[in-house]
Amino acid sequence: MELQIRKATDIAAVVKAAREDSNMSQAELAHNLAFPRDYMVDLESGEVPIYAKRLLRVMHELGITMTLSFDAQGKDG
Repeated sequence: MELQIRKATDIAAVVKAAREDSNMSQAELAHNLAFPRDYMVDLESGEVPIYAKRLLRVMHELGITMTLSFDAQGKDG
């Protein structure tokens, strides 16, 4: 999966897809990272800290693009 990032929900989609492809629940990933599960819920719903939203706005205003990708498990590539 590869996605050009324009807003927080774009990041959320890639994180969720990568987590699901790894066959992990939000609780498992949060535990592995020593984060509260609520953080993962918020992240995957596109709720990010205000500084991240502002960074994405600055990047958009300046024409800076960012692409996130991950290699799906079990697929040749």
